[in-house]
Formats: sequence, C-alpha cells, structure tokens
Amino acid sequence: MKKKNIVYALLLGASILGVSCSDGFDSINTNPNDPTGDMYDFSKGKLGKALRNGAVYNDADIQQRVKALGADVFAHYVSGAGSNWQTRNYVPTDSWSSLYWNTYYSSWLAELNMIIVDADIYPNRENTKALARIWRVYMQSMITDNFGSIPFPLSPADTKPDYMPLKEQYKIYFTELDEAVKSFDSTKPFLTFEDWVYGGSIDKWKRFANSLRLRLAIKLSEIDPALCGEQAQAALKADMGIIESNADNAVVGSTSGWGKQYPYYLYQQGWGDRQTMMSSMEKILTNIGGIDYNGAAKMHPAKVDPRGTKYFDTSVKGDAWRGMNTGIETITDEMKASVSAMSITWILKDNTRKTEVLTYPEICFLMAEAVERGFVAGQGTAKEWYEKGVKASFSQWSLGDLQSLEYLASNEKNLWGTSANYDDVSGAGNTALEKIITQKYIASYPDLSFQVWNDKRRLNLPAFDIPLLRNTSSGTYPSDGDIQNVSNFISRLPYPQNEFLINRVKYETGVAVLNAESSTMGGDKTSTPLWWASKRSNYNTSVK
Repeated sequence: MKKKNIVYALLLGASILGVSCSDGFDSINTNPNDPTGDMYDFSKGKLGKALRNGAVYNDADIQQRVKALGADVFAHYVSGAGSNWQTRNYVPTDSWSSLYWNTYYSSWLAELNMIIVDADIYPNRENTKALARIWRVYMQSMITDNFGSIPFPLSPADTKPDYMPLKEQYKIYFTELDEAVKSFDSTKPFLTFEDWVYGGSIDKWKRFANSLRLRLAIKLSEIDPALCGEQAQAALKADMGIIESNADNAVVGSTSGWGKQYPYYLYQQGWGDRQTMMSSMEKILTNIGGIDYNGAAKMHPAKVDPRGTKYFDTSVKGDAWRGMNTGIETITDEMKASVSAMSITWILKDNTRKTEVLTYPEICFLMAEAVERGFVAGQGTAKEWYEKGVKASFSQWSLGDLQSLEYLASNEKNLWGTSANYDDVSGAGNTALEKIITQKYIASYPDLSFQVWNDKRRLNLPAFDIPLLRNTSSGTYPSDGDIQNVSNFISRLPYPQNEFLINRVKYETGVAVLNAESSTMGGDKTSTPLWWASKRSNYNTSVK
C-alpha cells in the first residue's frame, strides 16, 4: 500500500508542475548546462569542414583522382602521377569518378543543405546560412565542370533529384550569390577559427562571392553573351565588389595527419611521385617575356618565363628542362626521369603550402577579357587589368616589379607565337585574347587547373599539342591533327556507372539533357561538350 501511495504522489507532483510523466522523467537525464541549438551555432564546425572539403577534395585520395589525374592532365599542366599513365589517353576511371560523386552527394552537399535548413530553425544563423549558400554554389559549379548536367538537390528532403540542365543551374547560382551577399549581417555572429579561408571576415566573403559570380558569368561568354555581361556587371556593383589584391586570395591551408597535407607534397613524400611537365606547357613558357633562363639545367631554352623555373625542376636524367606530350601509349621510368617535374624547391618544399581556390590574378584576367570583349564598361582598360594580373602573379612567386616590367615590354614570342607585350599583336597566335588566356594559364598553376580546362573548352585557348593517343571507346575524336579544332580535346567525364545501374531512369533523362544542351547526340562520352562550351568556339590563331 505504501508503494502505491508513493507512485500516486509522484504522478500528482508531475501534474502540478504541468509536465507529462515522460517529460519529467526524461529531464532527469538532461544536463541543463549543455548548450542547445538556440544557444550555440553547432553548424559552425560543420561549415568549416565543408570549406576544407570543397577546397581540397577532403584529402589526397579524392584530390589525386579528380584533379592531379584529371583536370591537371586535361589542362596540360602536368602528367598523371605514379603508374596511372592511362589518364594521358583520356581513359576515364569509373571508380575515381564514383568516389567523387558519391562523397559529394552523400557528405559534402548534404552537410551544406542541413546547415541551411538548421539556419531557418535556430536564431542568429543568418551569416552561417549566407556562407553555406555561397559555398554550395562554388562546390556545385566545380563538380558540374567535370560531368555537366547533374542533380542539384537544394534540400535534404529531395532524395531523388532529377538531373538539372546547366542552364537552370546557372540561374540558381547567380540568384544564390546575389541573395547571400545581401543577407550577411555584421551585427550577427559568424565563424572565427572555423573559417579556413578568411578567418571570419564577412567583407572578404562578399568579395569572394562576387568574384565567383564574375568567374561563372564569363564562362557563359559563348553560349549567352547577354547574360554574361549582365551578371559580370552585377558582380562588380554588388556590395564590397570583387577581390582587390593578393591579400584577398581565397586559399585553404593544410593540416597534419595522413592525406591532409598539401596534396602534391604528399604524393612526393609518400610515393615519390612528381607530376611531370607537358610539352604544351613547355611551349607556352619558352621565350615569352624575353628573360634569360635562370635554372640549373644544362639543356634548356635560352629564354624562359621566370615562373617556369619555379614551377619545374631539372630532369633527374639528362639534366634538362623540358616536357613531354600527352597521349603516349607506354611511359617508361626512363622517359619520366628525362623530363622536368614539379619543383621540390618552390612547391613541394614542405606540407604547409595552401591550396588556391580563387585568386586576384585570375580576377584580373577575367576582367581583362570582360573589358576586351565588351562585357563590362567603365572599369579601366583591358591592358591595365592584364598587366595587373601579370604583376600580381610575379609577386606571388617572389619575382620583382622591375622583372615584370621588363617581361611586359617584351615582344619575344613563345613557341605558339604569343608575346607578353599587350600592344604587340603581330603574327599568328598573338591576339589580345590569346595573351590574356595565356597569362591566366601561367598564373593559375598549379591549383586552378579546372579554370584552365574551362577556358580550353570554352575558347580553345591557349594552344595545346593534340594528345598522341585518345581512347575512342570513351569518346569520338577527329584525326585531323588540327590544334584549332576544339573537338580534339577532352570535354567532360562520363557519369559514374552506378547511375546507369541503379538510377537508370534518372540517368537516361540526364543523358537526354546532356545531348540537348550540347546540341549533339554524343551521349555520355568524354567528347560531348558541356552547355556553356557547346558552341565549340575557336579563338586559337597559332600555327598548326
């Protein structure tokens, strides 16, 4: 009887306090001192992680497969690393694409979508949401540069998204960036140490968003010139404008632990692999600027862009500064040792080097193109932006102003016919646009190879050697030997095979979208152009 009275007393007490039995008992196990979502923005740490993942592909495992063995090779920056020389032949490796695709959708993008949803539930997360929206645009634009039209789920509830046309995605990108910049509130909390890029500077994130908007706008130059100009102008007029100097560069630092160091350093230290220089790069760097070669090789061109010897070391064998063509069917250790490789002194010297995401030199060359082609007005001359870009690039590599001035005054031409002097337009391969994109190519090494590959697909600039061998089962390529035919170069990567196997209906719709946007029936091939490159424009005037 006494036990019953005790139970009734407990129940009565609960009812008097106005809580249910379950609420009252559960509260016994709740620590009142623990912070809750309305007290602390737990998404800050998650967003910091997303910033790093998006910038460096999480770790060396994915970065190597997506960039070092993908975009770097397609941009003719360097060869693939290690024994994976088949990437030279434009042979897609499905397991690599699948790793990127699956990690992106199941982890990186999903995390950002949850951060945005939580920001609408809990107070004082306006700035967290704004940055998450900006970074979501950045990451989605990067993965579409690989595959083309793919799903873009904007909510965790969208578990079976359709493949979205790139044309529609770019509209979303511009809207998201515009609204995100406007929604920042300096009176509200923001990231501090969690921000790998800008350490919690709202102003710098605004400039990043506007600069990203400019990058995406210029990518539409061929497919939609009107929208290109409209969005470029909007980016310049937005609050805080665009990146103004190297101090605004978006870079992400490395961390300790396996796979977390600067990826190229890790390849060298862990496996002894160093990306070797391509012949296209060698031709671009040779003679331009008219400055004497200042490296240690015995065999070298007489004159080399001074950044060239900072990018690439003397060959292990043969004591030479030179590159090799892409598409060689069989690469031997002897061949690899006989060409220049990524510099140990300047790039691989330690593991603290930061990865570049978006830089002032790139912005300068984007502006030079925008002004030269009439997409923006009232922003100075194309020559001024071009020379700012070259000087900023020289500064990044500890090269002096006097050297950059000597370089910019030179009419001496590289092996594709391009000189550094903006006013010198004599000869083939030497138009203003060819100069701009050539300098953008040089300044973007080694981290911005995706932007270089984008220019190649969009403009067929700069000039590249045609790969000696291309896998015809993966794509359809001409055999005309014409460097002015953009169809001679890789356009994209196929969708992962699992999409065909387990997401067949959505996959087939995606291929139909790809065909429609490319104005071809090329299908899921490496030769099918992306929407913004579907005009197959050629601005290459270099001698064939």
